[in-house]
Amino acid sequence: MYLLIRMIALLPRRLLQVLGRLFGLWLFYSRSRSRRITEINLARCFPENADRINHGLARESLIATGQTAFETPAVWCKKSKHLLTWVDNQFGEEDLQAAIADGNGVLLLVPHIGNWELYNAFYSETIGQLTALFKPPKLKAMARIIERVRMRYGNQMVPTTPRGLARLFKVLKQGGTVAVLPDQVPEAGLFVPFFGQAAFTDRLVHRLALKSGATPLLVALIRNPRGRFDVHYQTVPDLGQEDEILALTALNVAVEYLVRQYPTQYQWEYKRFKKQPTGMQDPYKPL
Repeated sequence: MYLLIRMIALLPRRLLQVLGRLFGLWLFYSRSRSRRITEINLARCFPENADRINHGLARESLIATGQTAFETPAVWCKKSKHLLTWVDNQFGEEDLQAAIADGNGVLLLVPHIGNWELYNAFYSETIGQLTALFKPPKLKAMARIIERVRMRYGNQMVPTTPRGLARLFKVLKQGGTVAVLPDQVPEAGLFVPFFGQAAFTDRLVHRLALKSGATPLLVALIRNPRGRFDVHYQTVPDLGQEDEILALTALNVAVEYLVRQYPTQYQWEYKRFKKQPTGMQDPYKPL
């Protein structure tokens, strides 16, 4: 597996994106499971759209997902200095610099949009070390590979265990930087709105912000028309408030605002609404 990843990583970015586009088209026209889930999510989140609009969004979203899939081996294996050539612009960088200068820690919220894996190398090369929460995939061989390649830039990966979570709090208390994916379905969380839907949302990000006093920043690397990436930062000041429901609602509002700006680059094939409130049916189960 690792050898295959290394071989794919040797290909130039433009070729990887062409191959990813073809893969995304195959996912769409083969009526894959990914397409079915994507269409369910788009219908729930954009009910006001005509069917033809969501049809087009599904197609473009799967293309973007395919491109991310083929770009990722290169992101994992190429030198971070080379990967800087993949980035064109930064927007809101002053918010990051202000948060770092504040000295109370930086909580980076990295949703599944654009190529989130690229930020690992980008931050390491331009700013310094970060510590990220790592939820290993079920396939143990793949988990070892992912952990290995993500740590090669000098960043720290901590597991989703009590000891790992304690490490995140410690890093923030020391004024360091922690990165968390805020839009995964957690083991424990609360239902708060996301695109008008009840979305089971992780309580960890609120606890990290509240207890550490760190500055929460939403960050995304969006693929631009040139096939390169623009880095976007957005503050989420209400995440650190006492009221947990209001804080997590503010988080989901910020993620939703970002997704509405770049809807084709969000990972819609993820089962974001698989956990439902009591009495509600899993929308992904066939009727």
